[in-house]
Amino acid sequence: MTATWPSSCLHAVSSINGSRQATLRLAFASHPAFVRQYAQQQQRFGKPDEATSKAVSEQFSAKAALTTIESKAPSDPVNPPRSVQPPPLDLPERDSAQTIFIYYFRIGRAYGTFYKEGIKAVWYNYKASRLLQERITEELGAKDRVEAAAKGLITRAEYQLLQRNDHDIGKLPFFGVLVLVFGEWLPLLVPLMPGAVPGTCRIPTQVRGMREKAEERRRISFRQGITEPSTEQIPDDRMVVAGRPGGHAEWPMADTTYVGSMLETLRADQLLHLSSTLGLHNRLWDRLQLPPPAFLLRRALTKRLQALTLDDKLLIRHGNSSKLSQTELELASEDRGLDIIGQKDHALRERLNWWLQRQEEDKGRGRALLAMLFRRLAIRDWVKLNLQANRSQA
Repeated sequence: MTATWPSSCLHAVSSINGSRQATLRLAFASHPAFVRQYAQQQQRFGKPDEATSKAVSEQFSAKAALTTIESKAPSDPVNPPRSVQPPPLDLPERDSAQTIFIYYFRIGRAYGTFYKEGIKAVWYNYKASRLLQERITEELGAKDRVEAAAKGLITRAEYQLLQRNDHDIGKLPFFGVLVLVFGEWLPLLVPLMPGAVPGTCRIPTQVRGMREKAEERRRISFRQGITEPSTEQIPDDRMVVAGRPGGHAEWPMADTTYVGSMLETLRADQLLHLSSTLGLHNRLWDRLQLPPPAFLLRRALTKRLQALTLDDKLLIRHGNSSKLSQTELELASEDRGLDIIGQKDHALRERLNWWLQRQEEDKGRGRALLAMLFRRLAIRDWVKLNLQANRSQA
């Protein structure tokens, strides 16, 4: 993708004239559906106090990743720059002296600012990713981020920046057009097209809704009782050719060929369970009660399982989950098909550490990874037992 499309979209969004914005905000704010959505958001997430809102706002910068990569200064090796996450959405409270129209005008303006900052972040993350990729190939001598991550040439934060940029940049042209056409009406539309929204432009209610649907989808899949792959279905890691990206004997799941060979041996129901657990295929297939073609499932699973293996390896290198921020902890758990709604911080860290320990013991061969994706209850039982043991020792 060239820089023309994203730059044009960003310019178009920034150049909407003021009168049209004011009209859209007033019309949008008075819409009953918006009023209901705003009330639900306030009820679910609450209104942050002024000090918290100010701190979060000061931490966010659309250029955070670009500044970090350009400076080449030591940075957080685990948590990627703040610009890969959505900007703060600070919805105003109504003052008794304000009219209803001014109140909802301010709400519309808050959403407009949120989407504008989110789009800017995608564009600057794209520029930062290009600089980082050039550094990987020219200075570090690696072919791509997969080889660089497998050899430990980049940090977990840098790897996640490249991963999330790939996800967001392809959505920018279409989403930029949506912002230009619908303006502040967009929060009413994003629930209908969650896959079209870049990660930096997801409002809290959308994030919550997507997580609820993903966890319900996993519960349905686990209730099917799909058996996990047998020992015969796991390939011998010695088949990996030495010297290939990720082709180290202790972490063969970082090699595309190895992952593809393993997925070729899985049954169609096993592939569908893995895809449902990790939320990889479109929910339209579930509504139609039809499984996606196996080759589509294998392609998506190959990318995700390889990415998880590399992320696990880098997390273990940097000290497991102890250094992850709360938001990154939730995202890491979500990527691995672990439920996070209603879970406390320490429980999430224990569960993720358990996952990483199993991966380290298995040396990334895929046996532990598949077992954990097919035995969700075993993870919960293990965490519960260890928490009880820790309390008894305290």
